Amino acid sequence: MTWQLTTFTLLALVLGLGFAWYERTHPSSKVLAMVATLAALAALGRIAFAPLPNVKPTTDIVFLTGYVLGGAPGFAVGALAALSSNLVFGQGPWTPWQMAAWGLVGIIGAAWAPLTAGRLPRLPTAALLALCGLLFGALTNLSTLTAAGGTPSLAQWVAVEAAGLPFDIAHAVGNVAFFLAFGPALVRVLRRYRARLEVRWTPAPAPTPTPAPPPPAGAATTIS
Repeated sequence: MTWQLTTFTLLALVLGLGFAWYERTHPSSKVLAMVATLAALAALGRIAFAPLPNVKPTTDIVFLTGYVLGGAPGFAVGALAALSSNLVFGQGPWTPWQMAAWGLVGIIGAAWAPLTAGRLPRLPTAALLALCGLLFGALTNLSTLTAAGGTPSLAQWVAVEAAGLPFDIAHAVGNVAFFLAFGPALVRVLRRYRARLEVRWTPAPAPTPTPAPPPPAGAATTIS
């Protein structure tokens, strides 16, 4: 099996399992609409900042979606944002890599929530988002090796990663800037909407029988 076939098979498996995981959560129509809206927002954020190479709020939106809504919605938002935004930037062998990488960012955001007890510390979260930018670049740079043909060598991998490092650093710095600018506000909005989606039905308490009123004073009683 060639390098290209192996990598695309693994990517297809990862993406298939990710979307199957999301489907198994049986999201309601409101959750589906929210995920679609956030995926569109992440895609539009990428398109709007296209003039700035690799500086985009997409990673922050995907991460914070996972942080508030959970791993499956975070994965779905990340993967759909990559797929839909590439309708503008162009589809290619890099698309499944971007889908998997941004889906992973959503899962990392979900894993960060219990570690922070839902308090979203600014500096540690900003540092983690910077690392997510570097991780995203390291994964998507592999698409270049996939398109090149043949089995890549270690030297080729190092060369590709080194060439992409300036763009990955720009991505990491942009993630920090966007998070500090709107991250906590977005989390508050997402939590507010999540609270509206969490409806729990509880059975009504059984009615308490009302005791019969005592007979009026002086009323006649019948003895049988």
